[in-house]
Amino acid sequence: MTDARPGEIDFITAKQQIEAEIERFMAGRAGLEIPRIVFEKGELKVTFAPPIMDREHIVDALLLLKSCIENLRVHTMEASFAVFQSMGSNLYETKYFSQGIKFKFIDIGYPRVEISRPGNLVQEEIQAIVGLFKLFHPAVAKVNPTAVLSKLGASVYGLPGDEERTALTETWDSIGGYEKTKQEVQETILMPLQHPEVFHEVSRLSRGASAGLPRAILFEGPPGVGKTTMARILAKEAGLPLVYVPVENILSKYYGESAQNMAAIFDACEVFERAILFLDEIDSLAGSREEGLIEATRRVLSVLLRKIDGFERKSGILTIGATNRAMDLDRALLSRFDTILRFPMPDAKEREAIFRQYVHHLNDAELKGLSELGEGLSGRNIRDICQMAERRWARHLVIEKAAASAPPASTYLELVREKIRDIEWLQLHS
Repeated sequence: MTDARPGEIDFITAKQQIEAEIERFMAGRAGLEIPRIVFEKGELKVTFAPPIMDREHIVDALLLLKSCIENLRVHTMEASFAVFQSMGSNLYETKYFSQGIKFKFIDIGYPRVEISRPGNLVQEEIQAIVGLFKLFHPAVAKVNPTAVLSKLGASVYGLPGDEERTALTETWDSIGGYEKTKQEVQETILMPLQHPEVFHEVSRLSRGASAGLPRAILFEGPPGVGKTTMARILAKEAGLPLVYVPVENILSKYYGESAQNMAAIFDACEVFERAILFLDEIDSLAGSREEGLIEATRRVLSVLLRKIDGFERKSGILTIGATNRAMDLDRALLSRFDTILRFPMPDAKEREAIFRQYVHHLNDAELKGLSELGEGLSGRNIRDICQMAERRWARHLVIEKAAASAPPASTYLELVREKIRDIEWLQLHS
């Protein structure tokens, strides 16, 4: 009898999660079988037959397993038989050595992978099993990722050949002001994406190694300052698909499902040769204290950390996270981001530029007055004010049966004052 470990998942739940992830990965392709998963005499066993079993795949399997299984050692490494086994978390207690998860790679008779361990699995072991299946079935990855991502709650924009439905239409002018932030985005992210060969060559000439191009960037700033719009502009300028993931939507109270969905999103993205994965509201992972969600959040974090680190050895995906509470993020997650780009609230000059973007008929003095009165407004606030001014003025024209005209400055000023009062009330009662 083995001692229960923290985070153990009962057999039925673990079996369902493994099967669900692999079925999603297979996406209905014929000729593949779900692994056999059984629990016999206190031992959980998983078996599947890979289409190919060679030394290269076994070495790749070892690297993959070491990224998520602690204290893994090579028990046997022969031409047609290899065994890797975890020694457990306590290397000073030899009684645990036989209780770790064991991975057998057998090429005698027919190729097969056999995985076993006494007792139940933990999340890291489930992801290792799923990862092994995917490693030995690489051709299955050639499926339509858009359908998979859509099912998971993500959206894909800027797909070649589908521009009409997924077009990215934003330009640098779509964000008023923010010239310093735009320059930082261009220099830090866009240039390496557009000219990787230059960055690689400079690094090779200076230190004899290729450049480490951006892998993960964090956009930090309050709501409504243009973080999502900037990601769309960046994807369009770089000519890459943008995978938009509202993180809060994939968080779930159902045991293991959140981590499963996060892993599946990264797996689907890997079908793209290059892409930008935009994780909006990543501060959702800061952890709601609602009972039942803390463990799910921890599992999602674990998956996210491994994926950003290149768990599947894919280098063409740039991950961008967006948050308005960087200080609340898990320290390990925060350390995965190469750079943090901050999006502050717009200053007076930037507010004037944003008003000018939405209001073309007011003069400079009127726009400046709106900007000065609107201290504390975000770009989204200003957009909403301008749209509301149009609707309010249109209603006035209908009631008065007057000819169509653009709203006067007084309508905008009135709405700015209302929005400022709303913001102050929310701050007072939050």
